[in-house]
Amino acid sequence: MQVESIGWAFDVLQADALDDSYPRIEALFVGRTPAVAYDAQNQPKFNRTIERRLKALERDLRHKHQADLSTLGSADLAQNALIIQRLVTDYSNQLRAQILVPAQLDLESLTLAGEWPLFWNERAPLVRQKAQSQTPMPLNPTPQTSQPTTPQPADHHHPDTPNGGATYTPV
Repeated sequence: MQVESIGWAFDVLQADALDDSYPRIEALFVGRTPAVAYDAQNQPKFNRTIERRLKALERDLRHKHQADLSTLGSADLAQNALIIQRLVTDYSNQLRAQILVPAQLDLESLTLAGEWPLFWNERAPLVRQKAQSQTPMPLNPTPQTSQPTTPQPADHHHPDTPNGGATYTPV
């Protein structure tokens, strides 16, 4: 039996599977049948049971680490690194416990991909100044005059008025 490689990307924030900038944990598995199946183009893939278990594992991990993931990207670099470490360690342990099949499916590698917010300091004075300078200025309303103006009748015979002042109505 031939040993095949299968890649799997865990979209950590379940943000957008088509955008490479979102944080992901990419796993490379090696395996053989019956853990590995083949699609219509004879490309290796997981059998349905393993694929369902992988998706359930991802849902559970997102739920379990939701509080930590929501704080990811603060100005505390050590805390952010610890959150990522705990998530990756938990994912690796759960893969070994729930997904891998002896002599059929093994984990070759785990890598981080996408943009992981390790440090984000919104409170620094220069960062705030830059953000403030990039916000659009509000539009100033037209100053109100104390006397109401009366509308002036259109000059229908003025040469600069299109169609002699007649309004255009499309057909």
